[in-house]
Amino acid sequence: MTPYLQLILALSIIIAAAKAGGYISYRLGQPSVLGELLVGILLGPTVVNLLQINVFTDQHLAETVHELAGIGVLLLMFLAGLELHISDLAKSGRVAAFAGVLGVIFPIVLSAGASLLFVDDLKTALFVGLILAATSVSISAQTLMELKVLRSRVGISLLGAAVFDDILVIILLSIFTAFALRENTGGTQLVWVIGRMVLFLALAVWLGSLLLPRLSRKVNSLAISQGLAAFTLVTIMIFGLLAETLGGMAAITGAFLAGLALSHKALLGAAWQS
Repeated sequence: MTPYLQLILALSIIIAAAKAGGYISYRLGQPSVLGELLVGILLGPTVVNLLQINVFTDQHLAETVHELAGIGVLLLMFLAGLELHISDLAKSGRVAAFAGVLGVIFPIVLSAGASLLFVDDLKTALFVGLILAATSVSISAQTLMELKVLRSRVGISLLGAAVFDDILVIILLSIFTAFALRENTGGTQLVWVIGRMVLFLALAVWLGSLLLPRLSRKVNSLAISQGLAAFTLVTIMIFGLLAETLGGMAAITGAFLAGLALSHKALLGAAWQS
């Protein structure tokens, strides 16, 4: 079997199993995303280790699937930003902000403290804490929608808390990546790292508020098949690329900001409605 066919087979199994797991989870009265996550664990190295089965002989298959998964994470974080509606989230007010902040502080402190029982490296412990503190607005929103409580007071508060959680974790993880993982970082280097972040954020705001609205309307007016969808994908990738190369931040941060930009009503306007 050629590497191309092996990739097709692996993706077919992964996607079909994920959807089957989601359906079973839904039939059991649970959100479908729970079943999809459990299937990922079962197919991964923890249990089945799918990509190491004898039929998959391509040495680069795992790397290819990993890269495709990276694109999937970009899309996930884009959807997280796209689902951020300021008017709805503002209704949750201080409750969402307080819950979101505590949802970051407690996992970081508790997870980092537990990690120090097994490792002596503080950086590793903090990294574990940051990873476990992360959540997903997309998963939260999907779960709330399936439970039909998204528009309830509790649902809006939970979604607002998830948004605050994601924003804080993204910022902290970006700072951690920029500082803690670099050795012998002097004061000048620290200023340069912060300057790069500020420059990228300023560029992202400018692109999202001024340039993207015009480009989206222009692309939507052209006789191009699925032009707006292609424009959106390119925007996600460029924002992710700029986040890492210019801002020294994680690419998912750029994808998240792209979602925030494209979610604004003034950005796409009639383009999404056509």
